Amino acid sequence: MTSVKKCEVCNENNFKYRCPQCRLIYCSVKCYKQHKEVCKPPLKIEGEKPTKPVLELQKKESLEEEGEITGDGSEDETETKDKVPIELLQKLEQSSEITKMLENPHLRAMMENLYNSDNCGLDVSHAMQEPIFTEFADECLKIVQPQNTDLHSIL
Repeated sequence: MTSVKKCEVCNENNFKYRCPQCRLIYCSVKCYKQHKEVCKPPLKIEGEKPTKPVLELQKKESLEEEGEITGDGSEDETETKDKVPIELLQKLEQSSEITKMLENPHLRAMMENLYNSDNCGLDVSHAMQEPIFTEFADECLKIVQPQNTDLHSIL
């Protein structure tokens, strides 16, 4: 899929973490502490769309902190049509089946690679070739779109 990126603080080790404020990638507590001293969250421009799509199912907490999941009604009709309401995201979080599936290290590695991907669309297409990922996606859709219970019928 994608190559592993280096820590943006020390430029020596592969990154393991991402700053929740500015999304910078870093490898250790030492690098985090160094970065924290100079960290400045990016300025949000009203109406600006994110440059990299973020999978809402992966980082619900991150999205809430960054204000991307809101109920302020400022989105236009096409944007709200594809957004998952917070109530359904909470159902995903509470699902014992999803929790059980996420215990699989292969699925977790795939999800991490997708989250860190520079080309999410292509990498999701590759992931959809893996049965473990399609089962996970189907289970998520059963919760957020109960009327469409099979991902393959949508595609």
